Formats: sequence, C-alpha cells, structure tokens
Amino acid sequence: MLNKEKKSYSAGSHRDDRSKIAYIVLLASIVGVFVLSTLIIYKAKDTKTAEYIFGAILPLFAAWVGTILAFYFSKENFEAASRSVQAMVDKISPMEKLASLSVRTKMRNKNSMLYLSITPAIPADKIKLVDDILTLLVKNGRNRLPVLNENGQPVYMIHRSMIDRYLTQKAISDNDLKKLSLQDLLTQDRQTKEIFEAGFVIVDQDSTLADAKSEMEKTPNCLDVFVTQNGTRNEPLIGWLTNLDIAKHAKL
Repeated sequence: MLNKEKKSYSAGSHRDDRSKIAYIVLLASIVGVFVLSTLIIYKAKDTKTAEYIFGAILPLFAAWVGTILAFYFSKENFEAASRSVQAMVDKISPMEKLASLSVRTKMRNKNSMLYLSITPAIPADKIKLVDDILTLLVKNGRNRLPVLNENGQPVYMIHRSMIDRYLTQKAISDNDLKKLSLQDLLTQDRQTKEIFEAGFVIVDQDSTLADAKSEMEKTPNCLDVFVTQNGTRNEPLIGWLTNLDIAKHAKL
C-alpha cells in the first residue's frame, strides 16, 4: 500500500515539474523576445543591422519554445491515450474474449488427437484396461482419452484417474488386473460409466469458445467439449477441447 502511494506521488511530482518547466520556458521566451526587441530598437545603429540580428535570434527562441512545448504536450497526450486504452482493456471480460474465438480455430483436430475406437471387430470387452488403455495413456503422457464408435461418434471420455481408482479397488480384491477390460469397468462400476458417458458436451463447429464454456457449465463435472458439424452426438467427431484449453484462451 505504501509503495503504491509513493509511486502515485512520484508521478504527480513529475507532472508538476513538467508544467513548471513549460510555464518557465514560455515566460522566459516572451520576456526574452520583448527585451531583445527593445534593445535592438534602441541600440542598433541602422535598420538593416537590427533586422538581421532580430531575424537570426527570433527563430532560435521559436524553435526552443516549440521543441519544449511539443515534448511536454505530446507526452501528456500519449499518457492520456495509454490510460484510455488500458481502461478499455480492463473492461473486456474473459467471456467476451472467448466469444471472439471460434472452436474450429482452437480445437484439437481429430487427425491429431489420441483416441480409442470401439468397433464390432474390437468391442469393449477386448480392450484391456492395463495393456491397451493405461499403457497408451502413460506412453503418451495423457490423462484423458476420447472413445469413439465405429462411425467416429463420441461415446465416452475416459479419465485416467477413474481407471486408477478402479484398478486400485480390484487390486485389493486380489484380481488379476491384466485380465480386466473396458467392458468390466463399464459393467461393474456404474458411477464411472456415467461419468465417462456424461462427462463431456458437444457443440457445433461454428460455436465460439464462450459457447463451449457455457455448455460445460450446464453439465456437472464436465471438463471436455467435443466438436461435431452440427453439435449432435449422431455425427462423427471433428475436434476436441478441454477445460484447460478454454481457460488458457480466456486469459487477458
């Protein structure tokens, strides 16, 4: 608090000093021109000499005054403009910034995503939690894994923490963790299945990040946004945004 007051006082002192300098320069120049004119009129022996001296010194005073005042007033104008711009920036809210950003420009495109597909050839009971899912997440340094069906439509959003919790519970019961499949988790842990199924929302490709954030807030514990062409579950996935992605772009 004391530092802020000291800084404010220092800034005010500088402005007062500049004002004093401007007034002194202006007054000194007026007095100087007046005194010089008087001396030339009364002391000069001829008109040509007076005109020559007066014509040489007067522009010097004018340039001096113009330079000092231009510096003073241009700096004042710059500071005023800076304060105005800062005031406008401060009024911009994170949601207004998000509203100016399209999900299409900030999402992770499906082609660059790490995801898992459940198909008739590879059903959920064939996908092993340890060897297939957990190993894939650890190898790629990820904590979330979208799951799509054979048509490329989003089905689940798997969170590593939920798998770790399930495997820990099973380890206590002396289960062979290597045999556990995704289907085992979905069948035996209803709460986890519901989180995987409802832990995401879907928006269309023309939505903004503000739209995506609003949809997330409507769903409890939602941390992910999937993007499809028209914003429905019956369409192939084209992109993915996490709550961390949106938070990053909301920073001012």
